[in-house]
Amino acid sequence: MDKETELRLGIKSMLSQYDHYFTRAPHTRYWLVVVDNHFENCYSFFIYTQRFKAKLVKSYEIACFDRDKSHYTHYLKALKQHSNLSVEYRDTNRLFRPDNEIKVDLIHGHNLHNRKIS
Repeated sequence: MDKETELRLGIKSMLSQYDHYFTRAPHTRYWLVVVDNHFENCYSFFIYTQRFKAKLVKSYEIACFDRDKSHYTHYLKALKQHSNLSVEYRDTNRLFRPDNEIKVDLIHGHNLHNRKIS
């Protein structure tokens, strides 16, 4: 299969996945996240959902492809033409560390230093 056909089928698959997960459920917030993943040498596109007044955020991967800038621009252009959702960009080169390190997690029955707590 030539590159152009492969690109077209990849975009078609991504838009199909987008339509599957973007259900327009009431009281639900939707947004897109584009990740430049340097660990796996790929770009990943996700759709995120969050119900109103809920803390749980769900994410669904709608596309993943090799790190090729031309493919990235074609995928992003097609997605922006198909959707009006806001897009958040992330890059694994700029990961952040949480402010507070969790030392004790009593809910899951373990702690950072493997000590018993009385």
